[in-house]
Amino acid sequence: MAAAAPPRATGASDPRWAGKVSQDGEDPLVDAGVPMDADAGTDAGTDADTEVGPVAPSTISGPSRIPPGAQLALRVDMKRVRESPLAPDVTSFLRGVPDWQLLLDGSGIDPVGDLDRLLVATPNLQRSKLVLAGRHRREAGFARKSVKRLAGSRGKGVRWQQRYGVATAPWYNRDRTPRTIALLSAHHFSITRRQDLERVLAMTKARELRDPNKEGLVAARGPDALLSMGPDEAISLEVEGVHRFIIGSIKHVPVRLRLAVSETGPDEATVSVLATYASESDASDASVYWKKVAQFYSQQLIMTLSGFGKTLRRMELTPEEDRIQLSFKLSADQIRFILSYAEGRLRGAAPGTPAAKPSRPRPTKKGP
Repeated sequence: MAAAAPPRATGASDPRWAGKVSQDGEDPLVDAGVPMDADAGTDAGTDADTEVGPVAPSTISGPSRIPPGAQLALRVDMKRVRESPLAPDVTSFLRGVPDWQLLLDGSGIDPVGDLDRLLVATPNLQRSKLVLAGRHRREAGFARKSVKRLAGSRGKGVRWQQRYGVATAPWYNRDRTPRTIALLSAHHFSITRRQDLERVLAMTKARELRDPNKEGLVAARGPDALLSMGPDEAISLEVEGVHRFIIGSIKHVPVRLRLAVSETGPDEATVSVLATYASESDASDASVYWKKVAQFYSQQLIMTLSGFGKTLRRMELTPEEDRIQLSFKLSADQIRFILSYAEGRLRGAAPGTPAAKPSRPRPTKKGP
């Protein structure tokens, strides 16, 4: 017997999309699944640019909190990744990300080989607002040499100057958005639009002032606080305002989300998820909905063949007040499957690669 279709998330669609449909049926204000900012048409990123309104400070405690002004923050422990059996797979995945080619090409920086820790933060999914920060493992002059190498590849010179107490220089990336590199210490750096540097420094201070035990993070000070993660975590993803990244119905979507991947064995990783909702009743309703969705997809052939069917069936989504917490284990082969799939999708979307014309998603009785 065929599996029953998962429940549909009924309710009004996100009001941001109301009435904003072009003649070809596409949303003119959507870029990579999020509404485009008013200045998206002037991606050059001058100092006159401003961010979308600031994000309200988090009101919850625990590791799901991220600093105001950063709606999505991805942190990767590159040192742990390098020492993992999955290092070749992660390296291949990162090199398939088109954004790396635009931001780092010509600098000689290899994210996996040269960095010990990496942060990618953005208030939306537009590349113009992307913030990169990291800690490299090379000699103290490594970052300056990378700046000089990148500038030389573009036929430019390098002029350093102090801003907010740190050394900065133009970062001549191949993206059309002008960026600046800031040396936060001998081994720490950030790559941002010029006007975003102050926000990065504020994020650093905000994380430094937190109680690491309460936040579930390793204690750190200075630039390391910006990159801090939980013990044994290889990857962490924090999203504030999840609805900003969703097209269509936002019913049962959490307000905040934190996902962390930790190595728990030579060929095993544990994924921990913390979803926070606006109320206790929202969390309760969402737990029922997402459990039914998981059960539906656990019976699909592709999920069974890839070994994810059993994982989905065993998921326990028990709400506790306004949160849903769950954790599950993945084998090395399952992680490789995910990375390979993601890499293929990213390479297919790379510049110069033919891709299908994007279309607005349509409701279906067979989908959640």
